[in-house]
Amino acid sequence: MKVVGIGDLFIPHQWIRDGFASVAARGHQVETLDWRLSGFPELQEINLAVEKGGANAFRPPPYVFDAVAGADILITQFCTVPAALLEAAPNLKVVGVLRAGVENVDVAAATAREVLVVNTPGRNADAVADFTVGMIIAEARNICRGHHGLKQGRWLREYPNSGHIPDLPGKTVGIVGLGEIGRKVARRLAGFDMAVLAYDPFVKGQPEGIRLVDLPTLMAEADFVTVHARLTKETEGLVSREQIARMKPTAYFVNTSRSALIDEEALVEALREKRIAGAALDVFDHEPPGIDDPLVQLENVTLTPHMAGGSNDAFIHSPKLLAADIGKLLDGGEPRAVVNRPVLAAARIKLGR
Repeated sequence: MKVVGIGDLFIPHQWIRDGFASVAARGHQVETLDWRLSGFPELQEINLAVEKGGANAFRPPPYVFDAVAGADILITQFCTVPAALLEAAPNLKVVGVLRAGVENVDVAAATAREVLVVNTPGRNADAVADFTVGMIIAEARNICRGHHGLKQGRWLREYPNSGHIPDLPGKTVGIVGLGEIGRKVARRLAGFDMAVLAYDPFVKGQPEGIRLVDLPTLMAEADFVTVHARLTKETEGLVSREQIARMKPTAYFVNTSRSALIDEEALVEALREKRIAGAALDVFDHEPPGIDDPLVQLENVTLTPHMAGGSNDAFIHSPKLLAADIGKLLDGGEPRAVVNRPVLAAARIKLGR
C-alpha cells in the first residue's frame, strides 16, 4: 500500500513520516510532503472558507494532486480533500484526518467512491482540557489583567469582579458536552473540589462524580459554564440568549470549542451590562476579531487567539494515534473512529482485508 501524508504549518510532514514509521515497518510505502503556505494568516483564511463552504471551497495546488495520484491511503490535517482530488486518485481507499473535524474532506464524494474516512477524535483533548482550566482561573482571578497592567506600569488592585473574586473549592462547574474533552475537564476540576454538572443528551447512565441535568438547570446553577459540544446543525446556537439570561450575576462563561455554539451577541450584551461576572473565550464569530470588536472592547473578558488545542505534544502525538488506527484497519480490524461507516466493508475488501 502507498500512504501519502500531507503536512502543514502545525504538523509538518516529518512528524507524519515519524508517526507512520509503524506502518512503514509493515512493508508499506510511506511518502510525505508539506502543503506550502505563505504563513498562518493564509491557513486561517483557507480554514475559515472551508468551515463556511466545505471541502470544495479550496482546491489544493497541483503538486498535491501529483503526490496523491497513486495513493492508496491519504493522510491530512488541514489540506482539503475536495471531490476533484478524490477523482484524481483512482486507487484511493482511505482518507485519514489528523484531527476530529472533517470539514476539509468531501465526505459525500468519498462515500460515493467507497473511500473510507477515518478521523482522530480526542487527539488534543488533554491540551484543550488543560487550557480550559487555565482560562477559568485566569478570568476569575484576573491573572491576564494583572499581567497586562504591570506591563503598562500600573499596579492594579481593582477589577470588574472585585467584591466577588472566587475560590474554586465549593463552586459548581457546568459542562456543556460530555465527550472526551468534557470528561477530562470534569476530572481536572473535581481535583479542585468543585461540584460538576453536565448537559449531554447523548450520555447514558450517570457518570461517576457528575450530575447530569438539562441545559436550563445547568445554566442557572453553575458558577462556571464551559462549552465542549461538537458543532453540528443541531447544536448551532445551543447556548442561546435565553440560556445566557439564566446565568448567575457572579457566574463566568468559558468557550474553547466553537463560537457558533453560542449567541455571541447575547453574550456581549450580558457582559456589557454586567449581568454575568465575566467570560474567557478562545473562539469568535469573526477570527481574528479586530481591535474594534465588541468583545475586545470589554474589560470583563479574557481572550486568546484560538489556541486551546495547539500544544506541541498534541500535534506530535496525532500521527501516532492515527497510524495505530490505520494499522488496525490494515490488520482487518476497526479503527476507533469511522466517519462514513456504510463503506467500511467495501474499503476492507479494497484493502484486501
